[in-house]
Amino acid sequence: MSADKEMTIWEHLMELAVRLRRVLVVSVIVFLLTLMPTPQHFSNPAQFLAGFFVTGNFTTLSYDVFYRYIIKPALHMTDVNVMLISGDVFTPFNALLYVSFYFTVLVIVPYLVYEIWAYVKPALYPHEIRAVKKYLVFGVLLFYLGNLYGLGLISRYFLRFLIDISSVLPGVTPIFNIGSVIDTVIQIALWSGVFFEAPIVVAILSELCMINPWSLASYRPVIYAISLIIIAIFTPDATLVSVFLTFIPFAVLLEVGIAYSKKIVRKCPDYAYMARGRR
Repeated sequence: MSADKEMTIWEHLMELAVRLRRVLVVSVIVFLLTLMPTPQHFSNPAQFLAGFFVTGNFTTLSYDVFYRYIIKPALHMTDVNVMLISGDVFTPFNALLYVSFYFTVLVIVPYLVYEIWAYVKPALYPHEIRAVKKYLVFGVLLFYLGNLYGLGLISRYFLRFLIDISSVLPGVTPIFNIGSVIDTVIQIALWSGVFFEAPIVVAILSELCMINPWSLASYRPVIYAISLIIIAIFTPDATLVSVFLTFIPFAVLLEVGIAYSKKIVRKCPDYAYMARGRR
């Protein structure tokens, strides 16, 4: 562990509270910025304020970007005319907030990782600091890559599948609730970002000599079965389309992590014992 002065439990909790408060303040600021109006409202601030607080004639820039570049292209992948409805009374307003919340998460992730790292770093040994520090940037990049994959591929083909199914059923018109569509797309994107962290977790544990990559590889069927169950639980899709589109890159990245882990553990004291499981 570091040579810094040992802190009491209360001091640790106080430091944690300070860091969480910083994250909260930054999150609120970013969230408010994501509520900026679309450009057509910039020239008339009075109309913007009246629309936000009185008339409801208001659209955020974040929602406009989300709809224009994510929802709309997915809906236009087929020739079927799809209708989006507001659904419940508060659904349109909740959709605006949910999109703003999602963009807020994307923006603050690097700062959140920094604050978590700054909090736990003093409690780590030097070799643990080196093991974790080298993968922080890659972890954040993989999280963003997973979100891009979820937004650009999984969500589009998932929505296309649902549209095609509803269009071929006799007497059925594709009418979707905008709140449900946005909720589904954002959940798929976020969970894709989480599952893309698989090689980072394997690499860090390998740096700490806490896992045996050959033993891990021998449990592939169990790991993949459990992963499919977890993805099915957290991915809002009963058709299994998004489940397999999420599982495939997860499996590939896990295999990359295992292959890289076999090189990392060569420096571990019990490498000879680990390598006995090599096929």
